[in-house]
Amino acid sequence: MLHHVLTVEDPQGFRNFLLNNMTYSLGRSLGNSIILRSNLVSRQQATLLAVASKKSSCFFRIIDGSLEGKRSTNGILINGKKRFSHILSHGDEILFSKDTKAVYQVITAITNIPKSNTSQDQITKSGFPSLNNQSFDETEVFQFSPLKSIPDQDLSAHIHKTINQFISSPELNPQPIIELNLVGKILYLNPAALSQFPKLEEMKVSHPLLQELLMQLVPLVNPVRKFFVREVKINNKVFEEIIHFMPWNEVIRIHISDVTKQRQAEAIIAYQIHQDTLTGLPNRKYLHEHLVEAIKKLENKKQQFAVLFLDIDRFKLINNSLGHSIGDLLLKAVCDRLKNLLKPDDLMVRWGADEFAIVTKAIASIDAVVQIAEAMIQALTLPFNCGGHELHITTCIGASIYPDHNTDVEGLIRNADMAMYRAKAEGQNSFQFYIPNMQEQSFQRLSMENNLRRALENNELLTYYQPQVDLITGKIVGLEVLLRWKHVALGAISPSQFIPLAEETGLIIAIGTWVLRQTCLQAVAWQNMGLPPIQIGVNLSIKQLQQKDFLSCLQQILEETNLDPHFLELEITEGIMMDNVEEKIILLNEFRQMGIQLSIDDFGTGYSSLSYLKKLPIDTLKIDRIFIEYITYNEHDRTIVASIINLSHSLSLNVIAEGVETQEQVDLLRSLGCDQIQGYFFHKALPVDEIEALLRAQAVTKPNKI
Repeated sequence: MLHHVLTVEDPQGFRNFLLNNMTYSLGRSLGNSIILRSNLVSRQQATLLAVASKKSSCFFRIIDGSLEGKRSTNGILINGKKRFSHILSHGDEILFSKDTKAVYQVITAITNIPKSNTSQDQITKSGFPSLNNQSFDETEVFQFSPLKSIPDQDLSAHIHKTINQFISSPELNPQPIIELNLVGKILYLNPAALSQFPKLEEMKVSHPLLQELLMQLVPLVNPVRKFFVREVKINNKVFEEIIHFMPWNEVIRIHISDVTKQRQAEAIIAYQIHQDTLTGLPNRKYLHEHLVEAIKKLENKKQQFAVLFLDIDRFKLINNSLGHSIGDLLLKAVCDRLKNLLKPDDLMVRWGADEFAIVTKAIASIDAVVQIAEAMIQALTLPFNCGGHELHITTCIGASIYPDHNTDVEGLIRNADMAMYRAKAEGQNSFQFYIPNMQEQSFQRLSMENNLRRALENNELLTYYQPQVDLITGKIVGLEVLLRWKHVALGAISPSQFIPLAEETGLIIAIGTWVLRQTCLQAVAWQNMGLPPIQIGVNLSIKQLQQKDFLSCLQQILEETNLDPHFLELEITEGIMMDNVEEKIILLNEFRQMGIQLSIDDFGTGYSSLSYLKKLPIDTLKIDRIFIEYITYNEHDRTIVASIINLSHSLSLNVIAEGVETQEQVDLLRSLGCDQIQGYFFHKALPVDEIEALLRAQAVTKPNKI
C-alpha cells in the first residue's frame, strides 16, 4: 500500500499531511484544507487534486491557484521551474514563496520501514508510536500529550469540519463523539463511540480517552478559549481528541479520530529526513542536530571534539566509466570499512555524493585526530571488490576542532569542509587541519569566481596577440592569441590566477568559445582592411575537446565569421594523450579535414610518447620555454632541443621555440634548424591596434633578418 505525504515547511516549522483521495486547497486563509502560515503566500495559493489511477489508489496534480482559474500572486515553482499545473512525483519540491515550501513523497507500507539504531532512536525520542502490528485493547498501557489550547481565529478547516459534522448528524458520524460535564459525568456517547470503545460507560473518566482530561482542562477554560487538542496513545494506536468546551451549559464535547496511520507515516518521514537511504547512515540534517545537542550537553566547554570531512578522489570517474550501480556498491563498501574504525560514541554521516563526515568525541589531543585520519586513509588504500571490479581509491580528509576552530555548528562544518578542499589541493591521500586564513582564501576564491563569471558580460576580457617570427626571413608568419582580463575595479588580473580557476569551474568552455569567435572576427577584420592573411593560433582546453558539440560549435563560428579555416590554428597540450586517445585522434582528424591547422603546445612537459606523436594529425610542435631558457649554457637542454627539432622534421612538422629572449638563443636555435621563434626577444603579446601597426609596417617594408 502506498501513502501520499506532503511535508510543509513555513515560518512556523514543519508539518506532515497524510493525503487522502480528495481535493485540498492550500493558502494562508484559515478556510483552506492545508493552511500555509506565511504572509507571503496568497489566500489560496494552490490546489491539490486527487486523480484516480489504475496502478494505484490515486495520484495528485497540483494546480496554481484555485480550480476556478484564479492564479496565485507568486505562482508555484516545482523543482525550480514555474508551473501552472503539474502531476506530482516522489521527491518533488514545491516552492510557494521564499519562506514556504513543501516536499511530496510516496512511501510504501509502514511495515517496510528500514532498520537503523540511530534513526529509530530519533523516532522514539520524537514520541511516535511503535510500528508493530499488535491487537488493540483499550484498557492496556496508554499515555496522553499535554492539552493544547487553540484560539478561535486559529481553528483549522479540519476542526471546523469536525464540529460541523456533529451539528449535522452526530448519530451517523463514523468518528466517536463523547460529551461530559465538568464533574466528569458522561452525558452522551454516539454509536461510533459505543462500538469502538465499549468500556467507556463502565470505566467513565478512568478510561484512557478521558483520564486526567478534566485536570488538564479546568485551569485553561475561559470565555476566550473554547477549543483544545490532545493525543492519547493506547498501545499501538494514536487518537486525536478535539475538545470543544461550551461554557453556556458547561458541557465538554470530544471528537475522537484514529490518527495512527498518519503518525506512522510521519515516523517514516522523520526517518527519511534524517537518513541516507543508500548507506543507511544518518544524513547532513541529522549531523547538524547531533552537533547542536552535543555542544549543549558539554559540561566542560573546553572539552575538545573533532569534525572530519572525507572525500573520495575521482569518484565521478568511477561512476561515469563503470556505472552508478558500481559507484553505489563502492560507497557502501567505503561506509562499512570506515565504520569499523569508529568508537561507540563516534558518529558517521553521509554528507552527500562521495563525501562523509565523522564526529569523534572527547579527543585527548590533536595527535589523536591525526591518527584517526591516517587510519582512515590507510584503510581505504586497500582494494575494493565491487561487482567483479577491483577498485583502488584515494581520499582526502579535512578536520576542524571544537572549540579551537569554532564553537558554532555551522562554523565547525564549514571549516572542516574548507580543510578537506585544501587537502585535495595538496594531492591524493592528504589530511589537513583547518587554519584561520582558509576562510579568507576561500572567500577570495569565491569572489574571483563570481567576478570571472561576470567578466564576459561586462566585456572585461581582451584578446592579445604574440607574433611568431620565421628564423630565416625575419617575417611575422603567425600569431598566438593570449587572453587578458582587466577588471573594472581590480585592474589587470594575471592569467596564471584566472585560467586555472576557469578550468576548475568549467567556465573555460564559455570563455574558450568567446575567444574563438573573437579571434575569427578579428582575423576577418584585418583581411577586410587589406592586410595579408595570417595564421592565428588559439589554445584549446581539454574540457572544450570533451564537449560533445564542440565540433559543431566550431563549424558554426567559422560560418558566422566567414573565416577561411586554413588561417586558424588550434593549439592543444600533451594532456590530450592522457585518456581516450583514439577518440581524440578522430576529432583532430575532423579538424584537419575542415582545413584547420593543429599544433602541440608546451611540448616536453606532459605525457607525450613517440607512438602517440606519430599518430596525431598535427602540423606544428612548440618547444616549451623551460628548455629554451638555459639552452645557451646547458648542454643537457641543448641536446633535448636538438633532438626535438630533428624528431619533428623527420615527421614533417614545423617547429616553434617559445620564450626566446636573447640574441644568443636566436642564433643557436637557427643553427639547430628551428623554424620559428616566439618570445620577448621580438615582441611580447600586444593589443589589437599595436599588432595591426606591425602587420601594416611589414606589408610595406622588407623584414630585416634577425
